[in-house]
Amino acid sequence: MNQAILTLMAGKKEVLKITPEMLTARGCEFTCDDEQVNVFRDEKGALGLCMEFQIKLGLFPHTGPRPQYMLATGDVVSVRRCTQSSYRISMNFKDVGQDGYRLIAEHLSDSVVPLHHEESKSA
Repeated sequence: MNQAILTLMAGKKEVLKITPEMLTARGCEFTCDDEQVNVFRDEKGALGLCMEFQIKLGLFPHTGPRPQYMLATGDVVSVRRCTQSSYRISMNFKDVGQDGYRLIAEHLSDSVVPLHHEESKSA
């Protein structure tokens, strides 16, 4: 199974590194504990929606050890309390860097065949 690591940054500072539990081309969802969810609190201590983070998504392919990275902006669209000490965060991606959607699609697919390989078969 493919793995991914989501890194949230405020400016150049890394504020949270977590594994998304659900990943799509549009965004991701992950669970935070009481301490981690503080990243999503506003200056008054309330859990804030519409918060924006710079993100780096490390995609670890099923066919090799080298991760590929995608840069984007992540908007927090939902913060739900699941249990007394865990929260489910939903984040949408925007301003996705070059080839970001392709990297996610390849990451989600178990049978990606490179184009040049496909062309050499048909020749």
